[in-house]
Amino acid sequence: MKISPIRKAAQMLSIAAMVAVPLANSRGISVVSGSFYSLTIGPLTMTDPIIALQPLLATLNLDWGLLATAFIPAGLALVLGRVFCSWVCPQNTLSELFDVIGGKLGLSHFLTPGPGTLIRYSLLGLILAITLLFGFPLASLLSAPGIISTQTARLIYEGVVGLELSFIGLILLAEFFVARRIWCGNLCPVGAMLGLFRWKRTLRVIMSEEAGRACIGCRECARACQLGLNPMTGNLAPQCHNCGACIDACRQMTGDNKPLSFRL
Repeated sequence: MKISPIRKAAQMLSIAAMVAVPLANSRGISVVSGSFYSLTIGPLTMTDPIIALQPLLATLNLDWGLLATAFIPAGLALVLGRVFCSWVCPQNTLSELFDVIGGKLGLSHFLTPGPGTLIRYSLLGLILAITLLFGFPLASLLSAPGIISTQTARLIYEGVVGLELSFIGLILLAEFFVARRIWCGNLCPVGAMLGLFRWKRTLRVIMSEEAGRACIGCRECARACQLGLNPMTGNLAPQCHNCGACIDACRQMTGDNKPLSFRL
């Protein structure tokens, strides 16, 4: 079974929910409310871990209630990896679309940064340090899913959007002309924080030693990865966000000896 159609359906449902929630709220239906910063479903509240961490760093006061709201997103990342990024995040959906458009137009990029673990976590550390030293919630201003969801709600409520949305435009322009998928692959603090929640049992794409003998070296898996990762080399975490494109692209993904697969 192909993974991509299921993931695309999840992405479309995420976009639909992002529009439906503020529409319902504007009509007095508040069973679900919030944004990708923090979402409330009935009595349950889920907060982006980096957003939940900000008040602690800014005030040095421990708010267990707020930190508890980050347990579910952190727990999901611990089990399933960065699936929020590839299956839910509206910024990733937009970036994937623009990447396909850019490919069809034959656009070239100025930079080819490749996987950026050092850059990713250096930037995350800088963002958290600024919050700690100056009490400034910089992560909120750099959370692409948070910005897109809140500005969508504002458009529905007020008929206008804020300047924050220009940041999303800058990301898309940078990925269109400067470096392919540079935000999701190298810079995004939301993805970087989620990438910290992993252990040896976290879901990941692997090439098992035994099944790997079936690999014919076609490199279709590497070409399918928009983040520039090569599944044949292993050690994809924390950059890989488990989209499954490499698994779908593998020419040998038939029969029992499948070189690539999701494994816990």
